[in-house]
Amino acid sequence: MKRVYQTDQNGVFLYESHASELPLSPGSFNIPFGAVEDAPPAAPAGMVAQQQASGWSLVEDHRADELWAVSTGAPYHLGDKVGADGQMMSYSGLGPVPDWLTQSAPIQAVDEVSDN
Repeated sequence: MKRVYQTDQNGVFLYESHASELPLSPGSFNIPFGAVEDAPPAAPAGMVAQQQASGWSLVEDHRADELWAVSTGAPYHLGDKVGADGQMMSYSGLGPVPDWLTQSAPIQAVDEVSDN
């Protein structure tokens, strides 16, 4: 058995696992899809380890944050496409929050009620 590190579709570390040696090919291992052999670095709060072409990197993790589109003030759901700067943009929640999104809730208009 060999220790491996499972990642998701974005390369984010999920959990440690094991790869079994192939019975007919000693020294070769059945590494699960998306798993890598190098251990990820420990990630501090607000960050995750992400496997990239150059190896592991620590990236900001905003997947659980509430986000709003700057142009409309509408809530943003990860992966949605939003028009910004004449292009359709999408954000996975990994890395810095792009300029076309905000973490600040928009100020809601307050209807004034008259006592007339």
